[in-house]
Amino acid sequence: MPKSAYQIEHKRSELAAQGRLSELRQLYSAKYPEIKDENSSHFWNERLEGRQPLRMQDGMTRDRTKLAARFLPPWAKYVLDIGIGSGWVEELIEGRDVKLYGNDISDIAIKQIKQRFKGHFTVESIYNLHYDRYSFDAVFLLEVLEHIPPSKTFKVLADIRKLLKIGGYLILSVPTNEGLETMADNPNGHVRMYTVPLIRAELQVAGFKVRELKTLYAFKNHYTLKKLLAGLWPNRWKPNNIVLVAQEWDYDFVLTDYKKEDASASRG
Repeated sequence: MPKSAYQIEHKRSELAAQGRLSELRQLYSAKYPEIKDENSSHFWNERLEGRQPLRMQDGMTRDRTKLAARFLPPWAKYVLDIGIGSGWVEELIEGRDVKLYGNDISDIAIKQIKQRFKGHFTVESIYNLHYDRYSFDAVFLLEVLEHIPPSKTFKVLADIRKLLKIGGYLILSVPTNEGLETMADNPNGHVRMYTVPLIRAELQVAGFKVRELKTLYAFKNHYTLKKLLAGLWPNRWKPNNIVLVAQEWDYDFVLTDYKKEDASASRG
């Protein structure tokens, strides 16, 4: 069995690509080493204070956010953005008829968000969410899952699943091929190394099915041209971001949960 956190990350990707989901799930035990978790309110306060709007960001960030906003279904009325950060997706959907909720562990981020958007925004940890079950038509989880240690991943996904209404959408993005293992430090606080097969496998194990998935490239120069070329020659470069929309696999299971809660409520 591999011993370092990075070796285990590679092993997870290998098992996911092979479809060995039972073995994969076992590698999320807290007994295995994990990449050091630097994420804290202080860490994110330093990075989010005075963050520039979406139009000032790089091409891939703009495209990633636009794609996530496009995945939001037209019928969605109650929307939660976990790890709202700079509020980039809110810039794109604020004109829509939605009731917007958001949270972040950074109190500076929430203060800035409240000054810019109308909605319900709270300083809150993803490990301790305070929302009613089946409250949201869609949940955004953009550039967040890579900050969650493996031993906490499935608890986080289970908690999010409980928040979604029947047929609700989970819209998420994660980086890929960022070279985390070779970095001298970890400036973005990432504790995971995602691949397309791995994110698909994690969601499947967590009870989600991927409806649509797109990959994006972080070209520093000639972004628009290279993006076009990447579409023509998809194997020329390795993608740097994954954006997807998912739903629950088993609606019957959720309906059973609803019926149990309704019965409990009627008895109370």
